[in-house]
Amino acid sequence: MNNDEARLFISLMMEGYKKRKEQNRLYSADDFIPENIITTYYDFVIKPEFSFVIEEYKKQYVFNEARVEPNVSKEEVAGLGTIYDYIQAFDFDKDYFNIFTTSLILHQKLYSKCPNPHFGGTLRDCDAILYDLPIDVPTAKVAKERFNQYIATSNDIFIPLENGDIFKYINNTITLTADLIYLQPFADGNKRTFRSLQNLLFKRIDLPPVYIEVSEREEYKKNLTLALTEHDYNSLIRFYYYKICDAIMNLDINKSEIATNSQNKVKSLGSLH
Repeated sequence: MNNDEARLFISLMMEGYKKRKEQNRLYSADDFIPENIITTYYDFVIKPEFSFVIEEYKKQYVFNEARVEPNVSKEEVAGLGTIYDYIQAFDFDKDYFNIFTTSLILHQKLYSKCPNPHFGGTLRDCDAILYDLPIDVPTAKVAKERFNQYIATSNDIFIPLENGDIFKYINNTITLTADLIYLQPFADGNKRTFRSLQNLLFKRIDLPPVYIEVSEREEYKKNLTLALTEHDYNSLIRFYYYKICDAIMNLDINKSEIATNSQNKVKSLGSLH
């Protein structure tokens, strides 16, 4: 399958996805559409320059992502944009990655445009709540201890990629994100910080950043609650599979200028032979 065939196949598969969504059949056991789309995109699509994808993401979804959380200031929206500039520039082959350290950097950037930027990157010393979710989070002491453990275990997240298992990697990334949100190591901005970390980790396998529509907030909360209270991550993982498919379509396949950029890459690669 070449790049054009893969992009057409994904477009056709998305039609089936839309029908299942209309019929409320997205979570049925026989639905392998997300896996097929993600596999095809990973294996066969010539990816556009990531800067194109990030700019499109920022245009369409940074403000939307901020709206998923209540009482977000315009300075925090600007900080979220700065986070995605950092993600765009990040190179896993050259830059140091550590779950603990990188999370601190992302949180710093989230509050970098605020009147008190020193709030960013500071671990909490007080009790915390998961706003609008029926979940008791750990004390500040326990949260710090568990968060610090990621300093030594960060590379474990990449182990599935040694065997080419992208779905195990995706699943681990989604599970990690939920677990970090549960810890609430920061006084505020945890979900935005760790969803951004998740998107940085998705970049490692050339997936575009995912986003949550405001209309999907309740579904996201339901699946996140199930993961954190019952340790059942399956629904949250399936939710994110569909969100990856949405991102593939809306940030790449449907964008003519990005598709053109991909074609230019194909021509450039061909000229090397």
